Amino acid sequence: MAITTLDGALAGMRPPEFFAKGTSPTLAAGRPFSPFYLGGYPGAAVAPAPGIAGAALTSYAGQIPFPAASGNTHLARFSGACSSQSGMLLLCDRLWHNSGISVTTTTAQTVNSVAWPARDKNGAIDGDGVLIGLEISAATGVGAATPSISYTNSAGVSGKTSTTVDAYAASSALGMFYRLGLQAGDVGVQSIQSVTLGVSMTSGSVSLVAYRVLAALELSASGVPNAVDALTAGLPRLYDNTVPFLLFIPQTTAAGQITGSLVYTQG
Repeated sequence: MAITTLDGALAGMRPPEFFAKGTSPTLAAGRPFSPFYLGGYPGAAVAPAPGIAGAALTSYAGQIPFPAASGNTHLARFSGACSSQSGMLLLCDRLWHNSGISVTTTTAQTVNSVAWPARDKNGAIDGDGVLIGLEISAATGVGAATPSISYTNSAGVSGKTSTTVDAYAASSALGMFYRLGLQAGDVGVQSIQSVTLGVSMTSGSVSLVAYRVLAALELSASGVPNAVDALTAGLPRLYDNTVPFLLFIPQTTAAGQITGSLVYTQG
Protein backbone atom coordinates (compact mmCIF):
# COMPACT_ATOMS: atom_id res chain seq x y z
CA MET A 1 0.00 0.00 0.00
CA ALA A 2 1.40 3.42 -0.94
CA ILE A 3 2.05 5.97 1.81
CA THR A 4 0.07 9.10 0.97
CA THR A 5 -0.49 10.76 4.37
CA LEU A 6 1.57 11.71 7.42
CA ASP A 7 -0.52 9.26 9.46
CA GLY A 8 0.53 6.53 7.06
CA ALA A 9 4.17 7.58 7.39
CA LEU A 10 3.95 7.49 11.18
CA ALA A 11 2.30 4.07 11.16
CA GLY A 12 5.04 2.59 8.99
CA MET A 13 8.09 4.01 10.75
CA ARG A 14 10.93 1.62 11.53
CA PRO A 15 13.63 1.89 14.24
CA PRO A 16 16.43 4.33 13.33
CA GLU A 17 19.66 3.36 11.60
CA PHE A 18 22.64 5.24 13.04
CA PHE A 19 25.87 6.35 11.37
CA ALA A 20 29.16 7.73 12.71
CA LYS A 21 32.01 8.43 10.31
CA GLY A 22 35.23 10.42 10.43
CA THR A 23 36.11 13.23 8.04
CA SER A 24 39.81 12.53 7.81
CA PRO A 25 42.31 13.49 6.49
CA THR A 26 41.69 17.22 6.78
CA LEU A 27 39.06 18.27 4.27
CA ALA A 28 39.20 21.26 1.94
CA ALA A 29 36.45 23.87 1.96
CA GLY A 30 33.94 23.28 -0.83
CA ARG A 31 35.40 19.94 -1.94
CA PRO A 32 32.97 17.01 -1.49
CA PHE A 33 34.07 14.04 0.55
CA SER A 34 32.75 10.47 0.80
CA PRO A 35 33.41 8.74 4.15
CA PHE A 36 32.50 5.42 2.47
CA TYR A 37 36.00 3.95 2.86
CA LEU A 38 36.59 5.06 6.45
CA GLY A 39 35.92 3.11 9.61
CA GLY A 40 33.10 3.84 12.02
CA TYR A 41 29.49 2.80 11.62
CA PRO A 42 28.80 1.35 9.13
CA GLY A 43 32.25 -0.19 8.75
CA ALA A 44 34.62 0.77 5.97
CA ALA A 45 33.74 -0.25 2.42
CA VAL A 46 36.37 -1.80 0.17
CA ALA A 47 37.30 -0.24 -3.15
CA PRO A 48 35.16 -1.38 -6.10
CA ALA A 49 36.57 -4.09 -8.35
CA PRO A 50 33.95 -4.92 -11.04
CA GLY A 51 35.97 -3.64 -14.00
CA ILE A 52 35.57 -0.55 -16.14
CA ALA A 53 31.98 -1.31 -17.28
CA GLY A 54 31.07 -1.37 -13.61
CA ALA A 55 28.33 -3.10 -11.67
CA ALA A 56 24.74 -2.18 -10.85
CA LEU A 57 24.39 -2.22 -7.07
CA THR A 58 21.62 -3.73 -4.98
CA SER A 59 23.72 -3.87 -1.79
CA TYR A 60 27.32 -3.19 -0.83
CA ALA A 61 29.24 -3.83 2.37
CA GLY A 62 29.76 -0.45 4.03
CA GLN A 63 26.40 1.09 3.07
CA ILE A 64 24.01 2.46 5.65
CA PRO A 65 21.61 -0.44 6.38
CA PHE A 66 18.43 -0.51 4.32
CA PRO A 67 15.31 -2.59 5.13
CA ALA A 68 14.05 -5.54 3.11
CA ALA A 69 11.25 -4.85 0.65
CA SER A 70 7.85 -4.38 2.31
CA GLY A 71 5.46 -2.27 0.29
CA ASN A 72 6.89 1.14 -0.54
CA THR A 73 9.84 2.56 1.41
CA HIS A 74 10.18 6.30 2.04
CA LEU A 75 12.55 8.49 4.02
CA ALA A 76 10.81 9.58 7.24
CA ARG A 77 13.71 11.41 8.93
CA PHE A 78 17.37 12.23 8.24
CA SER A 79 19.42 13.88 10.98
CA GLY A 80 23.11 14.68 11.30
CA ALA A 81 25.85 16.89 12.68
CA CYS A 82 29.57 17.43 12.12
CA SER A 83 31.81 17.91 15.15
CA SER A 84 34.25 20.34 13.56
CA GLN A 85 32.70 22.40 10.78
CA SER A 86 29.63 23.56 8.93
CA GLY A 87 28.64 22.28 5.51
CA MET A 88 26.10 20.31 3.51
CA LEU A 89 25.45 16.64 4.25
CA LEU A 90 23.87 14.67 1.42
CA LEU A 91 22.13 11.32 1.71
CA CYS A 92 22.52 9.48 -1.59
CA ASP A 93 21.68 6.18 -3.26
CA ARG A 94 24.71 4.49 -4.85
CA LEU A 95 23.38 2.89 -8.04
CA TRP A 96 26.58 1.87 -9.84
CA HIS A 97 30.33 2.11 -9.61
CA ASN A 98 33.31 0.86 -11.55
CA SER A 99 37.04 0.20 -11.36
CA GLY A 100 39.88 -0.33 -13.80
CA ILE A 101 40.39 3.30 -14.83
CA SER A 102 44.05 3.89 -15.68
CA VAL A 103 45.14 6.95 -13.71
CA THR A 104 48.11 7.53 -16.03
CA THR A 105 46.23 7.42 -19.36
CA THR A 106 45.39 10.90 -20.66
CA THR A 107 43.18 9.93 -23.62
CA ALA A 108 39.58 8.66 -23.59
CA GLN A 109 39.05 5.29 -21.89
CA THR A 110 35.99 3.28 -22.99
CA VAL A 111 33.51 2.59 -20.18
CA ASN A 112 30.20 1.54 -21.81
CA SER A 113 28.57 1.20 -18.41
CA VAL A 114 26.13 -1.60 -17.67
CA ALA A 115 22.51 -0.52 -17.13
CA TRP A 116 21.65 1.20 -13.87
CA PRO A 117 19.27 -0.59 -11.52
CA ALA A 118 15.66 0.66 -11.68
CA ARG A 119 16.13 3.33 -9.01
CA ASP A 120 16.17 6.66 -10.82
CA LYS A 121 13.76 9.41 -9.75
CA ASN A 122 10.87 7.46 -11.31
CA GLY A 123 11.96 3.96 -10.30
CA ALA A 124 13.23 3.30 -13.84
CA ILE A 125 16.61 2.70 -15.51
CA ASP A 126 16.48 5.86 -17.65
CA GLY A 127 18.63 7.93 -15.29
CA ASP A 128 16.30 10.81 -14.39
CA GLY A 129 18.00 12.45 -11.39
CA VAL A 130 21.08 10.21 -11.63
CA LEU A 131 24.39 12.04 -11.28
CA ILE A 132 28.02 10.98 -11.71
CA GLY A 133 31.05 11.53 -9.49
CA LEU A 134 34.72 10.62 -9.62
CA GLU A 135 35.63 9.05 -6.28
CA ILE A 136 39.18 8.60 -5.00
CA SER A 137 39.49 5.01 -3.77
CA ALA A 138 43.28 5.22 -3.18
CA ALA A 139 45.15 8.51 -2.77
CA THR A 140 46.37 9.92 -6.08
CA GLY A 141 49.71 11.44 -7.07
CA VAL A 142 50.84 14.90 -8.09
CA GLY A 143 49.19 15.06 -11.52
CA ALA A 144 46.45 17.71 -11.75
CA ALA A 145 43.93 15.85 -13.94
CA THR A 146 40.99 17.44 -15.77
CA PRO A 147 38.39 14.64 -15.63
CA SER A 148 35.45 14.50 -18.04
CA ILE A 149 33.03 11.88 -19.32
CA SER A 150 31.03 11.21 -22.46
CA TYR A 151 27.48 10.18 -21.52
CA THR A 152 23.95 9.49 -22.69
CA ASN A 153 21.32 11.59 -20.95
CA SER A 154 18.07 10.37 -19.38
CA ALA A 155 16.19 11.12 -22.63
CA GLY A 156 18.46 8.70 -24.51
CA VAL A 157 20.52 11.37 -26.29
CA SER A 158 24.16 10.30 -26.61
CA GLY A 159 27.34 12.28 -27.23
CA LYS A 160 26.97 14.50 -24.18
CA THR A 161 30.09 15.75 -22.37
CA SER A 162 30.45 16.40 -18.66
CA THR A 163 33.31 18.08 -16.77
CA THR A 164 33.90 18.42 -13.05
CA VAL A 165 31.84 20.79 -10.94
CA ASP A 166 34.58 20.65 -8.29
CA ALA A 167 38.09 21.49 -9.55
CA TYR A 168 40.33 18.44 -9.24
CA ALA A 169 43.22 18.84 -6.80
CA ALA A 170 46.53 17.02 -7.27
CA SER A 171 47.42 14.49 -4.56
CA SER A 172 43.79 13.91 -3.66
CA ALA A 173 43.18 11.89 -0.51
CA LEU A 174 41.08 8.76 -0.12
CA GLY A 175 37.38 9.61 -0.25
CA MET A 176 37.56 12.88 -2.16
CA PHE A 177 34.57 13.01 -4.49
CA TYR A 178 34.47 15.17 -7.61
CA ARG A 179 31.01 15.84 -8.99
CA LEU A 180 30.57 15.83 -12.76
CA GLY A 181 28.04 18.28 -14.14
CA LEU A 182 25.37 17.97 -16.82
CA GLN A 183 25.00 19.75 -20.13
CA ALA A 184 22.31 22.43 -20.31
CA GLY A 185 18.81 20.96 -20.34
CA ASP A 186 19.83 17.53 -19.04
CA VAL A 187 18.31 16.16 -15.82
CA GLY A 188 20.27 12.94 -15.43
CA VAL A 189 22.62 10.34 -16.88
CA GLN A 190 21.46 7.06 -18.41
CA SER A 191 24.91 5.62 -19.21
CA ILE A 192 28.60 6.49 -19.52
CA GLN A 193 30.51 5.83 -22.73
CA SER A 194 34.01 7.01 -21.80
CA VAL A 195 36.13 8.84 -19.26
CA THR A 196 39.07 11.13 -19.97
CA LEU A 197 41.49 12.29 -17.27
CA GLY A 198 43.37 14.71 -19.54
CA VAL A 199 46.47 14.76 -17.32
CA SER A 200 48.09 11.77 -15.60
CA MET A 201 47.30 11.44 -11.90
CA THR A 202 50.67 9.65 -11.57
CA SER A 203 49.42 7.08 -9.05
CA GLY A 204 46.42 6.00 -7.00
CA SER A 205 43.00 4.62 -7.86
CA VAL A 206 39.71 6.21 -8.90
CA SER A 207 36.17 5.04 -9.62
CA LEU A 208 33.17 6.56 -11.32
CA VAL A 209 30.00 6.46 -9.22
CA ALA A 210 26.39 6.87 -10.38
CA TYR A 211 24.26 8.20 -7.55
CA ARG A 212 20.96 9.91 -6.76
CA VAL A 213 20.60 12.52 -4.02
CA LEU A 214 17.78 11.57 -1.66
CA ALA A 215 17.96 14.37 0.92
CA ALA A 216 20.21 17.22 2.05
CA LEU A 217 20.99 18.71 5.46
CA GLU A 218 22.33 22.24 6.00
CA LEU A 219 24.78 22.04 8.92
CA SER A 220 25.07 25.67 9.97
CA ALA A 221 27.90 25.34 12.50
CA SER A 222 30.23 22.78 14.02
CA GLY A 223 28.44 20.51 16.47
CA VAL A 224 25.00 21.93 15.62
CA PRO A 225 22.64 19.20 14.36
CA ASN A 226 19.90 19.52 11.79
CA ALA A 227 17.19 17.20 10.48
CA VAL A 228 14.56 16.84 7.81
CA ASP A 229 11.45 14.71 8.20
CA ALA A 230 8.72 13.23 6.04
CA LEU A 231 7.17 16.67 5.55
CA THR A 232 10.26 18.87 5.06
CA ALA A 233 12.07 16.30 2.89
CA GLY A 234 9.04 15.69 0.68
CA LEU A 235 8.68 12.01 1.67
CA PRO A 236 11.13 10.81 -1.03
CA ARG A 237 10.65 7.29 -2.34
CA LEU A 238 13.55 4.91 -1.70
CA TYR A 239 13.19 2.05 -4.14
CA ASP A 240 13.87 -1.56 -3.21
CA ASN A 241 17.59 -2.37 -2.80
CA THR A 242 18.63 1.25 -2.29
CA VAL A 243 22.31 1.54 -1.27
CA PRO A 244 22.47 4.59 1.05
CA PHE A 245 25.77 6.44 1.51
CA LEU A 246 26.85 9.93 2.53
CA LEU A 247 28.55 12.87 0.84
CA PHE A 248 29.75 15.85 2.87
CA ILE A 249 30.55 19.26 1.38
CA PRO A 250 32.48 21.20 4.05
CA GLN A 251 32.52 24.99 4.29
CA THR A 252 35.83 25.14 6.15
CA THR A 253 39.10 23.21 6.22
CA ALA A 254 39.16 20.80 9.17
CA ALA A 255 38.83 17.17 10.21
CA GLY A 256 36.14 15.80 12.49
CA GLN A 257 33.27 13.33 12.76
CA ILE A 258 29.83 13.09 11.18
CA THR A 259 27.07 11.46 13.22
CA GLY A 260 23.37 11.03 12.66
CA SER A 261 20.55 8.67 11.85
CA LEU A 262 18.00 7.62 9.25
CA VAL A 263 14.41 6.58 9.86
CA TYR A 264 12.57 4.73 7.12
CA THR A 265 8.85 4.24 6.79
CA GLN A 266 7.20 1.42 4.87
CA GLY A 267 3.65 0.87 3.76
